[in-house]
Amino acid sequence: MRKLFLLLLIAPFIVISPTGGEAARPPDVPTTVTDGQLDQHLSNPLVVRVQKALAKAGYYKGSIDGIAGPITIDAIETYQKRENQSVDGIVSAELAIHIETSVKVRSLLDQLHEKRLANISAARKALMAQPETRDILTGNKSEAAQASRDPSECFRMPNPECLLTEAVESAKAIHKREHRDWAFGEILSAQAKAGLVKAAIGSVRLIGDARLIMVALRDIAEAQAETGRPAEALAAADIIPDAIKQSEALAAIAAIQVEGRDLDGAAATAGRILDGLADIDDPLRRLALRLRAVVILSKADKQPEAEAELKKARAFAEANSGDNRAVALRHVAGALADMGLPDAALEIIKDLSEASEQTPVLVSAAKAQAKAGDLKHAVSTAEAIQAVRYRAVVLARISIAQVEADEIEEAHETVLKAIESSEQIKLPYARAYAHDRIAAALTEIGEAGDADAFETAIELAGGIVDDKLRSHRLWSIAAAQRRAGDGPGSDDTETLAERATGEVKSALTRAWMFTDLALEHLDEGNATAAWASFHRALGITADITNPWARARALAHLASSHVDLSDAIKPVAGKQ
Repeated sequence: MRKLFLLLLIAPFIVISPTGGEAARPPDVPTTVTDGQLDQHLSNPLVVRVQKALAKAGYYKGSIDGIAGPITIDAIETYQKRENQSVDGIVSAELAIHIETSVKVRSLLDQLHEKRLANISAARKALMAQPETRDILTGNKSEAAQASRDPSECFRMPNPECLLTEAVESAKAIHKREHRDWAFGEILSAQAKAGLVKAAIGSVRLIGDARLIMVALRDIAEAQAETGRPAEALAAADIIPDAIKQSEALAAIAAIQVEGRDLDGAAATAGRILDGLADIDDPLRRLALRLRAVVILSKADKQPEAEAELKKARAFAEANSGDNRAVALRHVAGALADMGLPDAALEIIKDLSEASEQTPVLVSAAKAQAKAGDLKHAVSTAEAIQAVRYRAVVLARISIAQVEADEIEEAHETVLKAIESSEQIKLPYARAYAHDRIAAALTEIGEAGDADAFETAIELAGGIVDDKLRSHRLWSIAAAQRRAGDGPGSDDTETLAERATGEVKSALTRAWMFTDLALEHLDEGNATAAWASFHRALGITADITNPWARARALAHLASSHVDLSDAIKPVAGKQ
């Protein structure tokens, strides 16, 4: 006979009344039981709990009677097998918690799936409602790649168009729909950036998820604005049927107009954002977009309009309660900081009681103070951040600002505070990221003439546990040493960087890193190093066989090629 195990929640003995009444259960009960203690005729609260959980999970069809009979034990063992647990049929509090948690997770996933389907349906309906976007849904979502293609010439003499053609063909070979849509989302952004708008729309047609089509249309508009085509960008934004995505695109376009000193154009675009707020149902999203418009108006020298909209936003935030109020006030504080009003942003902390609520305000204010050159107050604000992972990163950023202001001694002091904060970070990746940012600050100090700072940066970077962050930072330090005239030191650091790069398992990650390094060299004005890093990334990408990784690497390369070619003449690489 199968042994039945039960966590007994009754007394180790049963007292029977003279009249044959039910057994009494004392308050203190054992938490384990042997089969010899089992009485299948007594209902047990814990068994009831397990039976209910198993029934919700679809494993148990019997009565909820609290008796651990064969049907209950069979259900427990089936559950344990499917969950890769030790199969023993034992009823326990731990088992009950595990089943209940599993049921909750499945319920949440089911809700998310239902919401996902509803959102896809709504997005599809919105796309179908507009003639300009209706035909996007008619593309062949499963178009096959051209197996006979030969991309070798493109890898020998690359340009954005051929790189993106190969990216598209690679993406067509991706079998998993989510990964395929992801890749095409990155490809179309690069296509729009390269001016290949027709090709970008073609990529949109290959995306299966209607929600991602909305995102894609927004990304096309933003990419066109980024490359100096505001009229085309605004026209692209016009056809986005989703109010939030359209407003996000308009905000990105307006920010680029501000950078290009097209202040009247930026103000007009901000006005379009404000006009579209009535179509957004989510009040917090509506607030966030109103505040983005406020920041744009402020930077476009439209102060009366900005102040009027800010007053509306603040009134809305203060009228809220609970968590919504805290979130709304954080949005307002962030906008004030972006407007160059960090003191006003810090005033909002008085209305936020929790440290977690204050952190984003302090971060925004410290960054704004540093940007404005108020470095002493920026350090004080950063030191008030209780979350050490954020404090360390913000202090590192302020240290770089101090170097740029030629306050080298102060930069030393600040970076030491950042290091001290970073040592208190418990999460491995958060600590690695903080060390990366601190090493970057030390590198800036090294370039300012302190060779010892380079050594500290190398030591700190060498201890970063994330392979990609470690190798990337070492390459950046080596480049800075070479710019500072320390060729031998740079050679030694490059050796460490090569070793760290060899420890990065993913070819996509390596290709992405060298592409990013190319753009870093571009920012420093080093054309030779920029193209060398680009071609190293290109060589890695040529050997990638996974379609998803290959497509993404090619899209990133094409996007960077646009930036490099706009600034410096392309050169052939060694393949």
